[in-house]
Amino acid sequence: MNTNASYHDDNNKNNGTVVDSNVGSNNNTTNDGLQLSQYTLNVDTKEKGVDISNMMYGLFFEDINFAADGGLYAEMVKNRSFEYTDELANNGPLHGYTKYGNCNLEVLNTDGLNNNNPNYLHITNQSGELAGFTNGGFLEGMTLTEGATYRFSVYLRSPNYHDDIILKLLDKADKEIASGTISDITNEWTKYTVELQASESAFSSKLLVVMKTNGNLDVDMVSLFPTHTYKNRDNGLRADLVQMLAELNPSFIRFPGGCIVEGDPLSTAYRWKDTIGDVAERKQNTNLWIGTKEHPYYQSYGLGFYEYFLLCEDLNAEPVPVVNAGLSCQARSNGKTGVLCSDDELEIYIQDALDLIEFCNGDITSKWGAIRASMGHPEPFELKYLAIGNENWDAVYFKRYSKFIEPIRTKYPDIKLITTSGPVSEGNLNNIAWNTIAAHKNDEYKFADIIDEHYYNSADWFLSNTTRYDSYERNYVDVFLGEYAAKANTLYAAVAEAAYMTGLERNADVVKMASYAPLFGNLLSRQWSPDMIYFNNTKAFGSINYYVQKMFSNNLGTYTLRSDLDIIKGNTLSTLSGKIGLGTWSTSAVFDDIKVVDNITGQTLYESDFTDITGWKKSSQGDWDLIDDNGNSVYGQSNTAYPTNGSIMGCASYIGENNWSNYTYTLRAKKLAGAEGFLIPFAVQDSENFYHWNLGGWGNTQTCIEQASGGSKSIVSDTANLQIKTNQWYNIKIVVNPDKIECYLEDKLIHTVEKQQVYPIYQTVSKDEETKDIIIKIVNAGDKASVTINLNQAENLSNWGTLQILTGNKKSIENTVLKQDNVIPINYNIEVSNNFSYEAPSYSVSIIRIPTTE
Repeated sequence: MNTNASYHDDNNKNNGTVVDSNVGSNNNTTNDGLQLSQYTLNVDTKEKGVDISNMMYGLFFEDINFAADGGLYAEMVKNRSFEYTDELANNGPLHGYTKYGNCNLEVLNTDGLNNNNPNYLHITNQSGELAGFTNGGFLEGMTLTEGATYRFSVYLRSPNYHDDIILKLLDKADKEIASGTISDITNEWTKYTVELQASESAFSSKLLVVMKTNGNLDVDMVSLFPTHTYKNRDNGLRADLVQMLAELNPSFIRFPGGCIVEGDPLSTAYRWKDTIGDVAERKQNTNLWIGTKEHPYYQSYGLGFYEYFLLCEDLNAEPVPVVNAGLSCQARSNGKTGVLCSDDELEIYIQDALDLIEFCNGDITSKWGAIRASMGHPEPFELKYLAIGNENWDAVYFKRYSKFIEPIRTKYPDIKLITTSGPVSEGNLNNIAWNTIAAHKNDEYKFADIIDEHYYNSADWFLSNTTRYDSYERNYVDVFLGEYAAKANTLYAAVAEAAYMTGLERNADVVKMASYAPLFGNLLSRQWSPDMIYFNNTKAFGSINYYVQKMFSNNLGTYTLRSDLDIIKGNTLSTLSGKIGLGTWSTSAVFDDIKVVDNITGQTLYESDFTDITGWKKSSQGDWDLIDDNGNSVYGQSNTAYPTNGSIMGCASYIGENNWSNYTYTLRAKKLAGAEGFLIPFAVQDSENFYHWNLGGWGNTQTCIEQASGGSKSIVSDTANLQIKTNQWYNIKIVVNPDKIECYLEDKLIHTVEKQQVYPIYQTVSKDEETKDIIIKIVNAGDKASVTINLNQAENLSNWGTLQILTGNKKSIENTVLKQDNVIPINYNIEVSNNFSYEAPSYSVSIIRIPTTE
């Protein structure tokens, strides 16, 4: 029987508004009146594909965008131990604090609470009145909830003050919301704890701590926590944020980074031993993401390795800790000192890795197992995975990584070691990593169990590379896609990620783990976007990307089923077409003798020797004009400054038509001065969607082709070494075919990029052995399309399944703080059979679950 699917709202599930009014209709045209593309999905329900790792979808947490202090970590007091510095923070160690009343506030560091946090506040009150300080908390201030209780704690001592300490929580207008007192101050450091209950809700609130009378008072570790943290843990985590993580059903959590693992310089690297034990004795560190002087960025380590492991336990997720490999962040290291440890110092890093395994898995009689037990967890954490290094590359990294292998394999043979392929999806650095692993294939000790790949590319890159892992070698080393994103929070980017994830599932015999990055983005101050979850001190909401991750992770099959998609009638998503241009980055240059020729007809589409520049348009950057070059008129860009305002085109000028396609573009170029070489745009649609050939990029060292899509740019070719000389003319040729790009320098072929015919429908089908459900995932990155689904050899199918759809009315839509539910998944019941038709809405992710009985 072949039926058209019909849909019914499932009111017991997530309510939402159907954006596409044609969901479930039998209308065979798009909203533009065009005939629907048609596809047939043939599924062999008896032919098992590959097992899908139960570790497939997890989380990557890095303390970026105030994700830890001021974010997931529920501490509400900023700079609680007075360790901020003048270099990074306004008011230095008193950052976050304001004097109240007539007193003197001074930060001292002799005879402090402990050596790791030597600073403390010394208050001198000679006014005979209330005096002390306020703390406004992180970023936009403390948020208080009516009826909620807050646990205040502090270390105090005084040789001469014996009256009470008054505590208050105040709203923005200084109205009292909660109050309490501390009595019996001694002349020894003593911890005091008071619970405060909010009488009403308030935003941008602050903490007030004051002395009633004259005296001197020493203060340290000023702390305020909501008592309602996730699972009500002391020193706990924000319940709302962790709940959002829990709803993702993560199988693992990779932590603590990210670049903070490496530090900048190495002396600021994340050292896990500094992050355990008594919170008051954890050694604060700077965060290489820095922040601003108004919102400086430090790591208190209140959220440390012990808390990470507890979080993994609470979410039933495997911990995947990352330790430093003895080198700082390579992306920031150029020309710096303090980047690499010595061979002798490397032994310390290796021992740190061994000790971490003992901390997690050792019994309570071992040194580090006993420390874990003393913190309240005598049971082992049962660590199985350990990553050595983050996003490191080349021989300098692998030389250090290799030193870890024998000690760990010998003492802990069951630990799976994770190495890294660097920060890009292709090119020399990625090739070096895979070639290094291949060279160690027959080593006595297995070189690596898993390789961690990281890449942030455009949405179009993800759509064009869903087959990336089809050709990877099987039964060799597993792949962990530890960081990835389509560089936008739009519906189109999220759909592109979903399309790519179908490729991960199809290749689950190679790809065992994947995690989107970054996880959290603060709405007021952040260093990276896009992010998966956005938050401030009051609220949190998921990006569209978050909901894609949630849909996939909560609908993970046990193994794939053989499925093939036939294109009956359909159009590709895009072709190579557009204007041509000229450009530079931090470089002045001149250009001449431009010509664009149609490859089929031989017709000249454009030609100029720059006697005039009529029709040329400029990007937001650069100083373009006609320039005399030894009596010859040329077109030049004279600004060598670094481009500002996020101009991904650099200093560009372009001309032509958006429908130009299948052409050859030739020109001459000469560098005059500056840091790099040339950017030669082609297939330009607009300032956010184009290709360009980057000759002499990255400090005049590399050549590659880059693609910009939706305002984000990524490398789409191989990379090679290239230096552009000053005052030398270069002959450049770019051949743009419908399915291929060729770039020539002085008639020598430098780059070839094959562009696949990309159709908008992507799919994967799996079977859940526990529920016996057949799970069909269909991703549509284009206009509405009709998909006929044939479930061949299917037996005992239910007549009804469930359908979850994520879609929107335009591909550029995003979830925002004002419209947090712009695009969310909507649930239906759907009538199904062995053969039925489904209309996939424009720019949509659809998951159909069909129960079977056996």
